[in-house]
Amino acid sequence: MSASVSLTDVAQAFPGRERARLALDGITLDIEPGQFVCVVGPSGCGKSTLLDLVAGHTRPARGAVSVDGAAVKGPGLDRVMVFQDHALFPWMSVADNVAFGLKNAGIPEAEREARVAKWLGKVGLTDAASLHPHQLSGGMRQRAALARAFAMKPQVLLMDEPFSALDAPSRDRLHVELQELWADTETTIIFVTHNVREAIALGDRVIVLSSGPGRIIGDVPVALNRPRVVESERVVALAHKVRGLLDEADQLGITTPREGGDSYVSI
Repeated sequence: MSASVSLTDVAQAFPGRERARLALDGITLDIEPGQFVCVVGPSGCGKSTLLDLVAGHTRPARGAVSVDGAAVKGPGLDRVMVFQDHALFPWMSVADNVAFGLKNAGIPEAEREARVAKWLGKVGLTDAASLHPHQLSGGMRQRAALARAFAMKPQVLLMDEPFSALDAPSRDRLHVELQELWADTETTIIFVTHNVREAIALGDRVIVLSSGPGRIIGDVPVALNRPRVVESERVVALAHKVRGLLDEADQLGITTPREGGDSYVSI
């Protein structure tokens, strides 16, 4: 299952000592059901704030956020977050961690067990079901977090730099595995990262944000064959173009829409 996501003229601000500080401004973005969209930009540009708005953890200061045409008014089971920190409960086994959300959602025990077994199998953790998080490698813990998320059958999966703390080999394997899980489920994914190559390797589109307040300065389609890896020459070449957008924005000091034109550019 998947859902469309729309943000229309969204702005978000946070209290400051003297006045509110804009984190995002003028964000208009339409994501089709089943798309894999990556969001990149410098630190402080509002990438995580964008995810929080779609998740319903916060409400926009201006504009509208909707999922499948319904206004986002708070968190819902149709949207699931995966964080940089795996957020597994240390006192629970891997299987119990994967089952936690299902149990809270009232899923019957038999179906719960079936879903847990299915997703542990898909992420290669069947033999680790009875282990606890401290007994797992970083990559295995993040696989458990993915199993927990996909087991909920979300329509939209929101991912906030989930692989940034992993070593390169673990990250590369998870890039391929995530693409396979996404292809199997057709879940809509919004994936935030600082790593431009990672964004190109994973996304159907890469949304490029300017420095804070974040505004869209690029919407880059990625039509490369899957599965992709960050070392691919085509990934590297397209990543170079995306970095060029970021460099151009930085050199021009773009933090507001360009006068007399669009507030973003496409390549």
